[in-house]
Amino acid sequence: MESDPNIEFSRIVLFDEIGATGAKYHIEAKEEECRGLTRRFQLVAIHFLKADFELFQESEPGCYRIEGTVVGDVIQSCVSTLKDVPAQVHVIVNILLRPSREENKDEEFIIDLEDERDIEYYTSESIDLGETAAQYLYLNLDPFPHAPGAPEFSQDESKETLSPLAQALEVLKKK
Repeated sequence: MESDPNIEFSRIVLFDEIGATGAKYHIEAKEEECRGLTRRFQLVAIHFLKADFELFQESEPGCYRIEGTVVGDVIQSCVSTLKDVPAQVHVIVNILLRPSREENKDEEFIIDLEDERDIEYYTSESIDLGETAAQYLYLNLDPFPHAPGAPEFSQDESKETLSPLAQALEVLKKK
């Protein structure tokens, strides 16, 4: 199966490639792929992104497990000064892949609340490990990065700086 040209960092693995004892994959984003992800995620830079994954067949038919790590080195922009903020990401990945509910609309899935794995549903006979790594990198970045010494804003401060019209609207909302 070919990579999707719209995905910057794509590494497709067919489920048929996963043997009885599992399969291991080491992937690294090339410089061009890092630049594409930088644009998509609106970052200053991604210096590197790599991941090590192990894929296993689960005992439940059609289910697979992905375990591994995603490591990245990025530069974000400070939310108050726009200065560069370096960030390192090291995240442990533990995913349970299940067939899409579309195929099994009447089947009930029992979700174990004690299970700490992320549950994702698939619709094709493959998984894109590059896109998985990219998403885990992005989801583990600080959503409000601050440069050292940059002012931080609290919700209380934002209310103090409301214009007179905005303050009047706040009073009306409470009524």
